Formats: sequence, structure tokens, C-alpha cells
Amino acid sequence: MYVTGTIIILALLLAAICLLRIRVRFELGSDRRLLFVGLGRSGQEFDFVRRIQSFMLFGRQIKSTPMKKVEKTAEPKPEAQPRKKARRVRPFGDILKAVPDVSCALWRYSIGLLKSIAVEELEAEVEAGFEQPDLTGQLFGYYQAALAAAPSVVGRVRFTPDWTGASFAGQARVAVALPLYRLLFRTLILICQLPLRRLIKLAIGKKRGGQDG
Repeated sequence: MYVTGTIIILALLLAAICLLRIRVRFELGSDRRLLFVGLGRSGQEFDFVRRIQSFMLFGRQIKSTPMKKVEKTAEPKPEAQPRKKARRVRPFGDILKAVPDVSCALWRYSIGLLKSIAVEELEAEVEAGFEQPDLTGQLFGYYQAALAAAPSVVGRVRFTPDWTGASFAGQARVAVALPLYRLLFRTLILICQLPLRRLIKLAIGKKRGGQDG
């Protein structure tokens, strides 16, 4: 009974984790630039205005630290050259044979992931213009055409033309999510579609002057 109960609990936890979503949220404004990347409501949030990164757990801020500046690393000192091993080669013809299958599998994988992504939030306000009013009019015309073609998506972006001169101002809130179970499912399909034996042989290579092992 104890073993059965443990298995059931683990299965429920695994199912609950698979139902979570990998979420990316971005907020842009005059005094606000936030980027959140995480699983569900837990993950890392970056505040580019205050230069602070925070760890969020179920939507609550747990820990905040200053964002580290990128520093130039010193050039590594030359080390003693290791003893050369038997060099392996990967025939170009074998690589070309694998390219069509790999490309097709990766293309299907990418399209499947894109179709699985859900746009949870998309709100934007943009006010922009060019020095030449006719260019501003063309841009506004393109916006109106896109709005007529896809009102459910483009309608979330409000564009106000500035006829007085060159300018750009705006704010946006964007959030997209990918269910974890769909990522795992698509990855499993990708593994099944890839020519794994051929790729493993290419990764191992052949000894120069020898035969494929």
C-alpha cells in the first residue's frame, strides 16, 4: 500500500508539473523595462531600469540581487599542448546525406512549437512619425491594412501617427507561454524523427585511414 501510494503521488506531481507553462513576459515603458522568464509564476525577473534581478516563487518576490555588469576577462595563459590523439574524420558525403532528414525534422519541430505557443497578453501603444509627413502616412496606411486583415491581433496595438516630425514613444506588455507537456511531446517526436544512428556515427567519426567502427 505504501509503495502504491508513493507511486500515485509521484504520478500526480509529474502530471501537475507537465501542466505548467514556460512563460516569457516583457513590459516596456518610459520608466519600466521588465523581463520575466520562468515556469508558471516562478522564475527569474530582470528589472533593466533599476538593474535588479529577482527570483519569483508563485508570483512572490523571494530574493533580489543587483545585476552583474559584464566585465572583460583576462586572456588565458597558453597551456602546454596536450598529447594528440588519433584524429577522426567525418566524411562530407555522410554529412550531406544526413542534412535532409535532420532539416525536415527540425523544421517540423519548430513549426509545432510555434503552433503550441499561446499569446497570453499583448497590449501596446505606439506614437511615432517621420520627418516627411508622407512617410508617416504610408506607415499609418500599413497599420490600417494590417488592422483590417487581423483585427484580433493587430487591434491590441494602438498606433498614433505624429505628423509634426520624427519621433517615437510607446509602451508594451507582452506575455507568451508554452505548455511544458507540449514541449516534451514535440521533443519526443523530434527524437523519433531524427536519424539517430547516423548522427551518432557522425559524432564519433572515423579514424583517419580506418573503417567505420
